[in-house]
Amino acid sequence: MRRSLSIAVVAGLLAGTGVALASPKPLPLRDRLIEQGDFAGFRPESKTHSFSTAKAWVAGGPHSTAAQTSAEIARLHREGFVAVLAVFLDRGSAQGSGLSWVMQLGSAASARAELKVDLMENKAASSGSFSAFPVPGIPGAQGYRVSGGGSVGENIFFADGPFLSLVGQGWSSGDKTPPTRAGLIAAVKKLYTRVHGHPAG
Repeated sequence: MRRSLSIAVVAGLLAGTGVALASPKPLPLRDRLIEQGDFAGFRPESKTHSFSTAKAWVAGGPHSTAAQTSAEIARLHREGFVAVLAVFLDRGSAQGSGLSWVMQLGSAASARAELKVDLMENKAASSGSFSAFPVPGIPGAQGYRVSGGGSVGENIFFADGPFLSLVGQGWSSGDKTPPTRAGLIAAVKKLYTRVHGHPAG
């Protein structure tokens, strides 16, 4: 399973009205992925991929040694790993050219910490160029571009509560009409707006 592509609960009263604000409804992991219509030019595949253990998730990562694999599994256990759900995104006839996944951890602090680690790991695993780009409007979000070996990928991480999400797109360097970064950012903003502050379902 590829993990990237070479690619608050509201409480209180409304001021002066005495009307209680509704708490955000719980959302299952499936509702925290890119959906049809979220990402212009991309459509989610019908099958999702579930990882219920840290070991199963790490098996798809960029680790070259048993020690690295064991260290990541241990870290995810410390962070309260619950599950990962992922879906590939198709663009035209290009299957799996996009990706959306969400990881549930034990706390918001763990999700933020895992974002930093995953970003560093993906940078270290890149065999070509790596460059970061800003993602305005989503606190703490990190975007990056990787390229090399005839392929290009752009990915965005964001953490919201105990959830860490990634959305990415990839294409051949020879693609005459590649997807745009603006489209990726717009899709991630739409996803963030939908899931922000909602507890686990």
